[in-house]
Amino acid sequence: MSLAHLRQLWQSADPAPSALRLAAWYTIIAGAWIAFSDRLLTLMISDIESLTGWQTAKGWLFVLAMAGWLGWERWRALKRYQRINDELRALNASLEQRIAERTAPLQAANAELSQINQELETFTATISHDLKAPLRVIEGYSQLLLRFHAHRLDDDGKQCLNSIRTATTQMNQLIDDLLAYTHIERKVLEYAEINLAAIIEEIWAMHTDQIETRGITIEQDIRCPVMRGDEIGITLALRNLIDNALKFTAHVPQPRLAIGAEAAGDTVRLWVKDNGIGFDMRHHERIFVIFQRLHPQDAYPGSGVGLAIVQKAIERMGGRVWAESSPGAGAIFYVEIPHATASPSSVAD
Repeated sequence: MSLAHLRQLWQSADPAPSALRLAAWYTIIAGAWIAFSDRLLTLMISDIESLTGWQTAKGWLFVLAMAGWLGWERWRALKRYQRINDELRALNASLEQRIAERTAPLQAANAELSQINQELETFTATISHDLKAPLRVIEGYSQLLLRFHAHRLDDDGKQCLNSIRTATTQMNQLIDDLLAYTHIERKVLEYAEINLAAIIEEIWAMHTDQIETRGITIEQDIRCPVMRGDEIGITLALRNLIDNALKFTAHVPQPRLAIGAEAAGDTVRLWVKDNGIGFDMRHHERIFVIFQRLHPQDAYPGSGVGLAIVQKAIERMGGRVWAESSPGAGAIFYVEIPHATASPSSVAD
């Protein structure tokens, strides 16, 4: 160890070097006192009794000197610790003030965002009531016309009236889809254990009449019937994907739908496959944009919001949605949700 290192160790304020330095000083002073004081007393005093008294006095003098020195060292240490604590308190106060100053705009933005969310809640409730109220009136009067005055209308009149009723139904659906889309943005995610198989069965049950009437073949490959995630978001995504598959197999002679789920580590992948009309992969990104449609409204009715809802719901859970298709060859939509702890098993229908 070099001389510079020894000097640095000797001057250090750390506890271990300080204790070693104190012990070294004590040893040096005590050893020098014993060696030189005893030698000096034996040279100056020859009487044994007097020498004993002087030895006792010398011992007490050494004890008092060491007590004073150790007390002074202790006082120095306490003053140093007090100064450090005062500096730490001042630093903490300064940091708290700086944090408060820097987070003040964030707190103001959060308050403003809360107010905007509250206003949005009020707005959507107003939209739901005020827009649907006229539609209910239109639908009610058009139903009355068809029931009690249909005999007074010619074929063109009846067709116009049916078009009015179809338009009101589509408008109602559009409002519901828009409300669902805006609700996804505001909804707090609630992760819990989900019975995926039960959710899928419930969705199939909603379409039992259509499945039986059209003779749709359903295939399932649910390898993880239980997973963890936001139940409302996953249900919303699956319902819209299945609705989409049913819609675009409407003109297929032998419609087939397949749904599956598998777990890979902490990721769960779901898919919905159909043998419908498919689409060109050049339009892949477009189909997930709200209000974007690839087909005429009269051929495949819809609001153009369904797949946008799917993407929004899954992305809020940190997942992703994509599709694979080609014209006339059907489509398969994938949903991948990370950190959705699953219980792998096999359930096949």
